[in-house]
Amino acid sequence: MKRLKSIVLTACAVILGATLVPYHQAAAVSSAALSITPKKNYTIEPGKSAKDTLIIRNLDQERELDLTLRVVDFTYTDEGGTPKLMLAEDAPQTTWSAKPFLTVPKTVTVPAKGSKTIDMGIAVPAKHGAGSYYSAIVYSSGAAPDGGNVGLNASGVTLAFVNIPGEVKENLTLEKFGAYVPGKNNSANYTSFTTNDPRNIAYTLKNNGNVTEAPAGSITVKPLFGNDKTITEINPNKSLALIGQTRTYTTCVALKYDQRQFEGGSAESTECTNSGLWPGFYRLSLDMYYGQNGNRTQDLLGSSWFIYAPIWSIIVFILALLVIAYFGYRAYSSVRGKVGKKSSRKK
Repeated sequence: MKRLKSIVLTACAVILGATLVPYHQAAAVSSAALSITPKKNYTIEPGKSAKDTLIIRNLDQERELDLTLRVVDFTYTDEGGTPKLMLAEDAPQTTWSAKPFLTVPKTVTVPAKGSKTIDMGIAVPAKHGAGSYYSAIVYSSGAAPDGGNVGLNASGVTLAFVNIPGEVKENLTLEKFGAYVPGKNNSANYTSFTTNDPRNIAYTLKNNGNVTEAPAGSITVKPLFGNDKTITEINPNKSLALIGQTRTYTTCVALKYDQRQFEGGSAESTECTNSGLWPGFYRLSLDMYYGQNGNRTQDLLGSSWFIYAPIWSIIVFILALLVIAYFGYRAYSSVRGKVGKKSSRKK
């Protein structure tokens, strides 16, 4: 009996010590001297054109900014949707290239602490096939890059998407779906068991069509007991799955809204907050739809599950097992003692 008590006390001490180990978080800060529109979307029929403007702001307080503008194609680098610019002069034109449609000035000078508005044109040839086409407008200060494929680390980039209405091939397939633990890289870190608060649910899609897609829909989190929780914003930024891309979308079980000051104004920002989920087994269901260019909306369904067991719940579970074992042993010993006494009396 003394040995059992010592085991219980030792287990409690070890588990409590593990929960008190501190952790540290690192934060990254970035800055730039250029402010531009990151993305432009157009829907233009074959044989028609459109005109638009781009506003470039120089955040430098003292020096003017001399920029060179180029239209290049881009693809993707990972499942997180990070574009990869194809900057080489001899880079082959992609099948989804919008370079033939776009016209921008080659150079522009932006005064210090000022802005410049430039004109751009988009023209789609007659009888051009339907689908999604996209390229990037690269703003470079100083000498142009030597070439090669790089990420979005130039002076600035505007991604331009041109949708041509008509009959297209739309085909999204669901590759993965479930609870998600963000990592240091952009790879999908799906899990079916977690001790951390499950703040994220993710799904990975493969675009097998010839048009970009922005999925929408809802995710339902279903506990064994209690009320379901529905996530209605599964793609709040309207992020696109590019042609041929396998992309992972992450969403928050619960959102926190905040007003932040930026360049003399305010903007609403969101971030994942405590999910509010209790320890236990959860089922997930995905009800998603997609479609554009006037085509029929298509549905995509998925299901998954995960177990949420924080450290404190594991402690409680282990202690409960030890308490059950302790009283079970006492009950067994008591019954065994009574049976032994009855046997000795009969003799």
